Amino acid sequence: MTSNRIAPHLAGLIVMLAATTGVHAAPVLWVDWTGGTPGANGSAQGVLTVDGETVDVTYTGQIQFLQTGAPGETNYFIPSAPYVSATVDDAPGTSDIIALSTATSHTLTFSKAVKDLLFAVVSLNGNGYRFDSDFEILSMGQGYWGNGTLTKDTSTPGEYLLNGSGEPHGVVEFTANVTSITWTSLTNENWNGFTIGVRGLAAVPEPSSLVMAGVAAAAVAGATIRRRSK
Repeated sequence: MTSNRIAPHLAGLIVMLAATTGVHAAPVLWVDWTGGTPGANGSAQGVLTVDGETVDVTYTGQIQFLQTGAPGETNYFIPSAPYVSATVDDAPGTSDIIALSTATSHTLTFSKAVKDLLFAVVSLNGNGYRFDSDFEILSMGQGYWGNGTLTKDTSTPGEYLLNGSGEPHGVVEFTANVTSITWTSLTNENWNGFTIGVRGLAAVPEPSSLVMAGVAAAAVAGATIRRRSK
């Protein structure tokens, strides 16, 4: 009865094929920068809408100029090729961007923890960013201002450098859930720009999970006390 022995293997193969054919990169939700104040001590506000929830985004630091997707603005994320990869299906679709020009510190904060934070850069030429959080380079290529290379340097403990040579355009992804990130531009230049996106919100433990964790902790503590009392 060979056919009976083969059938389970075929069934398993069909399940595997069905699972893999549906695999694709999750859509990226890019920020909508809604307003701000350029200058040496600038600030900007933006909004992310994730699974029906609103995440407020605040940027503080130097701003050379700010674009909010208004008619007539230049979209520096065209062409889209540098921002698309095996894990990123869609490039920033609007002209929203924050441009930087001085070797100063910058901070992004989020009203809710986000996961898979994506950071899209425009024209990081001869410059670099020193981040306080680890990241991976997902893509780079020919962009609005030309072509170049992004490299990562972690030779100094606790520092995560994104260096640029030429006219690099591309995307990096932060590896941890974040509520804020801070970075420093390494040199002054005419300008380089960025925007950010996410794939979702960081998971929040279910109330029942927290209760069970508390019960388990109490049980361990009780057992320890009983052992000590003997």
